[in-house]
Amino acid sequence: MSLSCSLPDSPVFKYAERSLLTLTKIFHFRFSTGLCLLLVPCAGAVACRRPAPLKLHDTEGREFMATNLDQAEVTRLELSPAPESSGHFQVRRTGYLVAACPAPDAPLEAPITQCRALVCRADGDCPPAHGLKQGTCINGLCVEPSHNINAEDAIVLCLAGTGAGYGSPQQVERFALGLNCGQPCRVPSPCRQP
Repeated sequence: MSLSCSLPDSPVFKYAERSLLTLTKIFHFRFSTGLCLLLVPCAGAVACRRPAPLKLHDTEGREFMATNLDQAEVTRLELSPAPESSGHFQVRRTGYLVAACPAPDAPLEAPITQCRALVCRADGDCPPAHGLKQGTCINGLCVEPSHNINAEDAIVLCLAGTGAGYGSPQQVERFALGLNCGQPCRVPSPCRQP
């Protein structure tokens, strides 16, 4: 059983010699065409404004994917390819260096011993900040040029190239070297230099 509905062609349903059915088709065509003409450029503009994912690398050779850039700040960083649950990281800018640190489960930050400096070849390889389109690359490291080197920077530079984590005798020794960088902080000579 089929059910169909049609509008009568009586004078009540006519306007300027056009039936209501014709009027609705014209309105629908004009509305949808106008709406499409309006929405297509808007959608294109939004797509053009969305920053592309940014690949970042640390001193241990790991690759990270910065997938969310909010007002030129990295808000999500994932190890690529990510192990099961340890793939979430954050960008830390507490001193001169820009580092990748595991994202903490608690409101406390990850210990600096778990962080590694981000490396680069050009400014475009560094995560942006402060509303800029790209970061700053100096001597192969992503940096905040307005900050001075502090003990955390020295620790991260001393741990560079020792692998992820903090447990080997070499990492413990390098941590102690970086921690005792003095005032003003000078990165010890066995460590990677800024």
